[in-house]
Amino acid sequence: MSNDTDVTSGRRFGQSTRRTFLGGLGATAGIGALTGLGEARGRGGGALSSASYYVVRSDGCGPNGNGTTGRGGWWNRGSERDHDEGGVGYLVLEAGSGRVAFSTDGTAEAAFQYAFDELASSGGTVVAGGSDFRFAGPATIGDDTALVGQQGTRFVVAGGEDSATSDEPSGHDLIRTRGDDVTIAGIEFDANGTQLDNHAIQADDCDGLLVANNRTVDGFQMAISFSRCTNVQVVGNEVLDPNWYGITARAAADELDLRRSENVVVARNYVAGVTYNNIATYNVSNFTVYGNVAEDGGHSLIACSPAQQGAIVGNVCRDLEEYAPDPGGEAGIEIEYKETHVREEIAGTPLARSFDITISGNQVDNCPVGILSRTVPADSDDESARETERPYSFTVTGNAISDAADAGIRIRSGEAGVVATNTVRNSPAPIEVDETYAVDIQQGLNATRE
Repeated sequence: MSNDTDVTSGRRFGQSTRRTFLGGLGATAGIGALTGLGEARGRGGGALSSASYYVVRSDGCGPNGNGTTGRGGWWNRGSERDHDEGGVGYLVLEAGSGRVAFSTDGTAEAAFQYAFDELASSGGTVVAGGSDFRFAGPATIGDDTALVGQQGTRFVVAGGEDSATSDEPSGHDLIRTRGDDVTIAGIEFDANGTQLDNHAIQADDCDGLLVANNRTVDGFQMAISFSRCTNVQVVGNEVLDPNWYGITARAAADELDLRRSENVVVARNYVAGVTYNNIATYNVSNFTVYGNVAEDGGHSLIACSPAQQGAIVGNVCRDLEEYAPDPGGEAGIEIEYKETHVREEIAGTPLARSFDITISGNQVDNCPVGILSRTVPADSDDESARETERPYSFTVTGNAISDAADAGIRIRSGEAGVVATNTVRNSPAPIEVDETYAVDIQQGLNATRE
């Protein structure tokens, strides 16, 4: 897979930011509109690289509104029959020349797939115009590609299928990422009410992934999902009302679910209205979850299960209403070993347990439990697992917890932990440590107030 550092792509940790025709991700909002015969121009007015494409929605008219074809109109490298002049279609413009390289009627996935596939081997950028794009199926991104939206860009699931086993309609993924060094930014993803078997963005087996400043609304089983990925940044997204998970290392497809990822940053996102976990770094090592706002969830709002060598710092977690709670209840923030989250490839290894986790400087309000450490075996009667598989070597310091109805900090099982300098207000059990299954837990300087 390409590692050319002179083309548009996502950003690897430790590497300099790659040059893009956008002049950096921060220039996304300044991308120019189509001018003249449809030539896409960047923030400074210069023509964009010929290694890039602009995908736009068309209502069957040429650039002068006359429905013409040819070099000065809607020229199509493929068949003209692919475009329905009387209805909505989608056009792929060559950024360097402004010519239409591809057009299609119906739904948008073919246009985006064409643009992704036709980028040079060194990579490039696909810019989506500021319109609605209806997808009847997913489009898949390969190596060294940036997909960038403009103000008003929306990717919408076109219809859905009624599930035979559920009242919730099934949908489909919108964007799949299957390459290294990928950026997805500035797009609203709309599930159109579909709730199962779909993601807004699903990344698998990627090295170098940046998902930034997107918005997901009105469904998705899991909004932003990554599996078997390294060097991941999920930053500045707004995730509203997904069905199961918001930002997660889980996946709707079993073959991708709970696959290990490494070097992950989840930062400055807003995630709300979730049935299960708002942010779930499951089977992740070397991770940071910081500066997020997670609210209105049904299971622990931020959870790692299992996870290693990570920090959960400076987040705001609030308003959790339990949905089918696991033993010990649900929390604003959770460190967990859960046997059903452990796949065969890590079972019995150190990677099956959670360790070296720091939870610091978070604000947790109105959750049944503020911060929780626990072990959940597949067999609820297997109490021995709470000794052999408990989280260990964790630090819980400097957190502010308010209105925890069951317990402020609950260590249901754990080993070699530190719980210190936290403030717990208005909880019947400010610090609760189960001395049968929690050993060597050092406590000090915690403050409790009514």
